[in-house]
Amino acid sequence: MRNELVDLIERMTVREKIVNSDDSISWHAHREAERLDDKSMVDELDVYLNQKPTKDQRSAAYFIIGKIAKNCLSLECASRLITYSAKEKDKYALANLLERLAEIPKPESVDIEPLFSLLQDSRWLVRHAAIRSLRGCNSSEAEVKLLEVLANTSDPYDAIYCYSTLGEIGTCKSLSALALGLKSRKRDVKDSAQAAIAAIEVRNGHLMAGAEGEATAI
Repeated sequence: MRNELVDLIERMTVREKIVNSDDSISWHAHREAERLDDKSMVDELDVYLNQKPTKDQRSAAYFIIGKIAKNCLSLECASRLITYSAKEKDKYALANLLERLAEIPKPESVDIEPLFSLLQDSRWLVRHAAIRSLRGCNSSEAEVKLLEVLANTSDPYDAIYCYSTLGEIGTCKSLSALALGLKSRKRDVKDSAQAAIAAIEVRNGHLMAGAEGEATAI
């Protein structure tokens, strides 16, 4: 792997005690990684990831690939991240990977099925990141899976993240489930449901007339 990437990952993963981001080597390295747009780096990072680096190094590599994918709108990079998601066991590295996927458009040609099992992960950090990873999906199945999460969860944060993601990718079929959130006694749940409904109505030109659900509100 080119020295530029080796050095960048070393700086991204350096252990520091300082608090001020202006003095942080890692903070500046992450900002540098955010600007990368050279897709040829991804093949080198793929080889690197197969060499069993540490969890922090893997997380840094996912971060770089994700930013390149975002900057280049690369479907290939998105697919690679999804492939890595099925192999990554560390919850922090996996959540970081999933957060990067949330930033990348994923049309129907991208196979997102490996992400669906993570929607039920027992680790809330992974589960919430997996819900967010479906942002940018142009897939009716993604909407269905999010509605299944809403129908079966008692975690208000699951609901909030589902509402946020559905606000971006949802259709009119989500409105009745979202309407349940308007009945919640939790302000954050209610507000996120309301925002999602408004976004779907604007996007679909639909007025939510009498969209009511029968399940118990979270």
